[in-house]
Amino acid sequence: MPSDMEFKFNGPSGPLGVALLLILGLGVMGYGGYSYLAQSSALDATETVDATVVSTAIEQVNQRRGTDDYRPQATFRYTYEGERYTSTHMYPGGVSREFETKEDAQSQLGGYEQGATVTAYVPSNSPGDAFLIHESSNKPLYITGFGAALVLGTLVSVLRN
Repeated sequence: MPSDMEFKFNGPSGPLGVALLLILGLGVMGYGGYSYLAQSSALDATETVDATVVSTAIEQVNQRRGTDDYRPQATFRYTYEGERYTSTHMYPGGVSREFETKEDAQSQLGGYEQGATVTAYVPSNSPGDAFLIHESSNKPLYITGFGAALVLGTLVSVLRN
């Protein structure tokens, strides 16, 4: 392997390619930012209610890097201000968490067996989006960073050409 190997990225070709990559990058940044705000909002203004776990599962998520990740899932029912709801959100916000092993994902479901009565956190501004685990994730920030890197890489490529 030569020691003077260098990574070369030619970037998008033509104005249409540049525009598409910029739009994609900005869209990814927007999605990440929106997810972060949704997560923060859900964590800041919640009320607790009793919920009943209907079912749990581990979903296998195929990844492009050659390995699979696993996502814990729980469906639960609860009542908030006289209305009945069903939710499948383990975590706040719209971005789910994935784990490298099935065992790690399974450990997130500890205490959430079918029929168990658990505490659910209900966002007061969105009562249908209750979740079970009251903690934040950095995943929305990673998504935003990826979008920013895509925009920055595209701009650097354009300026080099």
